[in-house]
Amino acid sequence: MVTKTSKFDRQIRKIFPSISRLTYNPLFKATVNSLEAFPRIFYPELRNIPPNHMRIRVGVSNRLFSNATHYNSAAVNFWLYCMSEGIVKRDSRIVDIGVGCGRYAHVLRDLKFLNKSYSGKYLGIDIDQELLEWCKENFDKERFEFHHSSHSSKSYVNQNSTESSYVTIPCEDNSVDFVFSTSLYTHLLERELSNYNAEAFRVLKPGGIMMMSVFCLDYPPPTYGTRHTFSHKMGHARVESLRQPEAAVAYTEQYLFEAARKIGFSKTEIQSAPNIWQPRYICVK
Repeated sequence: MVTKTSKFDRQIRKIFPSISRLTYNPLFKATVNSLEAFPRIFYPELRNIPPNHMRIRVGVSNRLFSNATHYNSAAVNFWLYCMSEGIVKRDSRIVDIGVGCGRYAHVLRDLKFLNKSYSGKYLGIDIDQELLEWCKENFDKERFEFHHSSHSSKSYVNQNSTESSYVTIPCEDNSVDFVFSTSLYTHLLERELSNYNAEAFRVLKPGGIMMMSVFCLDYPPPTYGTRHTFSHKMGHARVESLRQPEAAVAYTEQYLFEAARKIGFSKTEIQSAPNIWQPRYICVK
């Protein structure tokens, strides 16, 4: 049953296919940031996180206000899972494609228990120079490095993009333990998806793992049929908006598996669960 709220959300999405675009508007920035200026005075934990417009840009489940808790906690379970499954260790070399304003990186930055902390190397890649500059100023250079990508996107602004360029991960072959992204592959059309698959495979060590969140038509999000329909076909992709195709892109499980195996990955799987918006596309080298 389609609720009034979901109908309203659908109408808003027709006007603004991607809320991220609004966060580049100076008036929008000033408005959403001003509402937490007062709390930052009294709560130190709010001073160590990005300003509100940056958090909204990378995704806060449509919470335009009071989303600091979401930012701080969103990645905790992700890293608990990765470490409990042996996917990463405290000294792993990690590549985060689409690092944004460090929503996943800050958990490892602040990890400390019984004098144990993250001691590996973490490379964050993004197209958004403003977000990267914030990360460079707020993460230590001994463990964290941030790199600007030339990839072009209609959902995110990249003033130095070269649309026809092949994106290269700035790491040596067979040197990385784990490559991942959150809400990157949900914005990639076929050519870009193949590019990132190939680069992830190149830099991973044998046995290394690539894990990307995706929209998969075989495991549709809870919003399928309301906010998301993926009604437009573009090659093997299904997109939500022809005006802004990269706003939301979905593929079949079969295509995702074929794309990974074509590059050379030996094992592929999709991990999902009830009420999961974006299943995990996991490939082993």
